[in-house]
Amino acid sequence: MKLTLRVENYSDIKERMIVEKTINWCIDKLQLTRFHSLKLRVKLDTIEECYGYCQQIEEREYIIAIDNKQSLRNFIMTIIHEMIHIKQFLTGKWNGDGEDEAETLQEELTDELWGSDIL
Repeated sequence: MKLTLRVENYSDIKERMIVEKTINWCIDKLQLTRFHSLKLRVKLDTIEECYGYCQQIEEREYIIAIDNKQSLRNFIMTIIHEMIHIKQFLTGKWNGDGEDEAETLQEELTDELWGSDIL
């Protein structure tokens, strides 16, 4: 898979590396490597009404916005949550708005990543 990843508004190199490592882990874990290409633009900023969101720009091109004013664990969980939505967009498989699947998997996957030696 060809991944184009741009992280914007990060406060330091460590924050950017956490985003990059979490996204790369999600790509492997969620089996997204089967897609030929993926473009992600991740914007870190203060978000008032939610922890994060994603939106499709074009086929296989997405923006993910993450509230950077949350604990490290919740920051990682929000990235994972939004990457589950990216999987739903790519596969075309979700029920309703997709939140049930994302909320069900986010903590389990965060625990798995958190316990690994990746971050």
